[in-house]
Amino acid sequence: MRILIPVLLFFVLVQGVFAEEPCTLIRTWGAQGGGSNTTANGIAVDSSGTIYVTDTGNHRVQEYLSNGSLFTEWGNWRAVTLKFERPWGIATDSSHNVYFTDNKNDTVLKFTSWGSEVWGSEGSANGQFDAPTGIAVDRTGNVYVADTGNDRIQVFHSTGTYLMQWGSTGTMNGHFNAPEGIAVDSSGTMYVADTGNHRIQKISPTGTVLATWGSEGTGNGQFDTPAGIALDPWGNVYVADLTSRLQEFSPAGEYLATCDTGGATRGVAIDSSGYIYALMQSGTRWTIGIYKTPSSVPTQTPTITPASRPTRFEITTPTVPATSQTSALQTKIPVTPTTGLTAGPVTSPEVSPAPAAGDNATMATPVVEVTIRNTGTQVNILDTIAGVFRNLFTGK
Repeated sequence: MRILIPVLLFFVLVQGVFAEEPCTLIRTWGAQGGGSNTTANGIAVDSSGTIYVTDTGNHRVQEYLSNGSLFTEWGNWRAVTLKFERPWGIATDSSHNVYFTDNKNDTVLKFTSWGSEVWGSEGSANGQFDAPTGIAVDRTGNVYVADTGNDRIQVFHSTGTYLMQWGSTGTMNGHFNAPEGIAVDSSGTMYVADTGNHRIQKISPTGTVLATWGSEGTGNGQFDTPAGIALDPWGNVYVADLTSRLQEFSPAGEYLATCDTGGATRGVAIDSSGYIYALMQSGTRWTIGIYKTPSSVPTQTPTITPASRPTRFEITTPTVPATSQTSALQTKIPVTPTTGLTAGPVTSPEVSPAPAAGDNATMATPVVEVTIRNTGTQVNILDTIAGVFRNLFTGK
């Protein structure tokens, strides 16, 4: 008995040392800068820690510093030279260019330090859109757009030139039902939130379906209208849906953990240190939450202040009434694109529900990596435990 009790104590303490919560809330804040609290749908974070939010109901994009203070905002749907009415998905590239979709005008807008560009128009041809939502940029600068109303993903060069597309309407592998979220890893593999089918599809750069997971529901590994998706620096997949949570999966689709957010989660972004930025909706109010995970590492990014941050856009405040949205698919107004598009080849790979003899589709092999971090607190506790055992067996 004298030996059994310390042994049991050892296992209990070790479990407590290494068992960590899936996420810890660091900071949260709501909409700032005037206007009505309505619907926000997209969130992105760049390498400097600047956070971008598409405040859809107020027809604007807001830019926040990492401490939660509003730096600037831009947008006016009544502008003559450049207008957007329902900004939705948003992404940034390595050069700090900002891309977002205009869900009502069926366009993609690109903002740079020297100006802006607009791509697209309403339709189903190459380079056209029907209620676009999610957007992502890969490491080479190519832009991926979830063309939600056309049930496909389109890919563009950073200049707006059309490159290729994947998908069509349906429930089979490689088919979509109103896809919204999209993320791309360093190898060009896509992860698509197939929103209407309540699942995630993992697709190779050539269009081969590597894996699919999920079904409609609220259990672990299930989804209720998944809309946002992001990848952490280690390749894990985070999915936001309307069940007030983020779910974490391995690159192969294995369920790992759940992070409770407390509100219908519309979007998610992750920085290079592994910190999570979640966009939550509660009624007509949206909030941003920053979360730390067991894998997050302390950021070395210097604090950006309004005085040191370069101004990209003039601050504008829309004067139009705010509107609310319940769906990405709504009535749209036509808009004339300001730049042309060069059509490229269309790639629509044939895929089947499951790999079989003669099929090109391959299933990803799960890779499980285990990392044990020895923090100072853990080492001190384990030293104390070792001392207990020394006293036990030496009588000192």
